[in-house]
Amino acid sequence: MQSDVHRDVEKLSFLIGRWEGVGVAGYADMEEFQFGQEVEFTDDGGPYLGYHSRVWRLTPDGGLGALWTSESGYWRCRPEPEETPSDDSPAIHVEALIAHPEGYTEMYLGTVFASRVELLTDAVLRTETGQEVTAGKRLYGLFGEQREILGYAWDMAARGHELRSYMSAQLKRPVQAPGTG
Repeated sequence: MQSDVHRDVEKLSFLIGRWEGVGVAGYADMEEFQFGQEVEFTDDGGPYLGYHSRVWRLTPDGGLGALWTSESGYWRCRPEPEETPSDDSPAIHVEALIAHPEGYTEMYLGTVFASRVELLTDAVLRTETGQEVTAGKRLYGLFGEQREILGYAWDMAARGHELRSYMSAQLKRPVQAPGTG
């Protein structure tokens, strides 16, 4: 955890920074393909993290091709409840708003366990011409010997299909050249 972040986002501080890597995407009505991705979680001192992701299709030689999609938004931690809920409902630790250029925005609620975040959609809003997405589930977590890899999996319900696997990737922090930062 980073000590200089707003206390409300300390639980999410393991995500802060830029991550790059490759993954695979596919859906019921879409052929599977490999992609390159850049994800960035930013902290500007407020009680939230900024989020931005860009995805490019990989070319046959493994290079970055055309930009395929992007998304951006904000992640916030909820304050700890003063009283334990009397029912068996799971604790909600984090809220995320993620907007897509395909004309829809997702609102997620989720939990944080050490260096893992699980998110489920609470609502999906779309424009009149936006992609028909009705639900999503995301899992982000650190793994590897040094917890140096950010892995994620995204399940989606869209275009009349039930919730199913959509995208997954393994991302690492880029290595900076000496003297660049």
